[in-house]
Amino acid sequence: MRSTSPTSTDPVPTGSWWSRARRSHIGVAAVVALTLFTDMLTYGAILPVLPTLIIKKLKGDSSMVGFLFGCYAFGLLIATPVFAILSDKYQNRRWPMMGGCLGLVASTLSFAAAETYTLLVIARVAQGVAGGASWTIGLGLLADVFPTKRLGVVMGTVLTAHTVGFAIGPALGGFLYEYGGYSAPFLCCAGFAVLNFFAVLWVAEPPHDKHQKSTTKKYTEIEDEGAIIPIISAEETTPLLKNKNTQAPITIWSLCKNWRILCCVLCTIVSASVFSGIEPALPIHLEKAYGASASLVGFIFVFMVIPAFFAPLIGHLSDKLGRYVISATGMLLMAVASPLVAIHYSSIYLIIPSLMLFGLSSPVTLTPILPEMGEIVDELGGSAYAQVYALYNMAYSAGMFFGPNIAGLIMDYAGFTTLMITFGIILIACSPIMMDWKLVWRQLTRLFIRD
Repeated sequence: MRSTSPTSTDPVPTGSWWSRARRSHIGVAAVVALTLFTDMLTYGAILPVLPTLIIKKLKGDSSMVGFLFGCYAFGLLIATPVFAILSDKYQNRRWPMMGGCLGLVASTLSFAAAETYTLLVIARVAQGVAGGASWTIGLGLLADVFPTKRLGVVMGTVLTAHTVGFAIGPALGGFLYEYGGYSAPFLCCAGFAVLNFFAVLWVAEPPHDKHQKSTTKKYTEIEDEGAIIPIISAEETTPLLKNKNTQAPITIWSLCKNWRILCCVLCTIVSASVFSGIEPALPIHLEKAYGASASLVGFIFVFMVIPAFFAPLIGHLSDKLGRYVISATGMLLMAVASPLVAIHYSSIYLIIPSLMLFGLSSPVTLTPILPEMGEIVDELGGSAYAQVYALYNMAYSAGMFFGPNIAGLIMDYAGFTTLMITFGIILIACSPIMMDWKLVWRQLTRLFIRD
């Protein structure tokens, strides 16, 4: 298996330091990190802006806010499988990512120019389409260059950039909106998207023949003077090793038939629904209950995101202790935190500990999911990483669509407290999906036999 350690047999990049940097693992990880940072900076910057704009300027209601937030997920859901299939088919990650960067620039500038709710919806869908390239191709790029067993730590580290973007975004968006006007947050984010485009243009396309399988499901490589020669073509839609029992092609549909993949998908949908559902609801609640301004709402949002900086540690623990156990713990933690956020405190700042607990539950739940799905594909004898991460994105997109829309409706008819209690009940009911029931059955069987 290829390694990033000094004793690795990987061919050492040659050429100038510039050329080596473009092809280095660190360079790839840095570009993916910048891509996720930019996407979430833009996503977060509008959180304190759009609810105020829709309710005060456009005279809308909570359901309109929820629908607009959900439109991002609709665009993401449409674009994700397209980017994944094209990327896997043509074995190219850079061009789709560059297209996503340009799409993010266009959609962000469209937000700045929008004057009607319809134009906001179109811009929001376009933003989701751009996000489909950032997440699907970016995660596939990491799987191309890093060993499967290290993906938990690597992805946890890279996702820290996503956390930083989401942490800065609301505070930056609220501040620029309050002191620079409506267009200021979007113009700032468009500038970051342009910078991201040139970063993706800079990095070199990595090789896509890292993962080769033997009949014993071990990595095999043929080396000739330091050069790695692929045993067969690394097409992600065909088996990596042709043997007597020819494998069926790995597709998104076949992945859904795998029970472990399905558990990860269901967990992602539920968790994303809850975490995305609070995004349009919390600004409205803070304004109504505490009279919070856009900049104060953005400031409060930062504390919900800060615990996500523990993602690298969570990824390490999930690799050591078991990914399903960590994810199930995260769902229960989110279920406990949800009603605590709904308590009406005497000061707006007293809500911060509850929000931090709620924010911690999201990386605890979702950080183990990504490497688990990648390892399952590896065990199946394929390297369709873009497709499996597309499946993750589609699941997260479904949650991001359902959550804000459900939250908007419940907010209109029952209020914020009912919404958060409902989320808690759903999380408790769904947490058993991340249990390894086969392992539980084996342990019970052994205990019964001993007795």
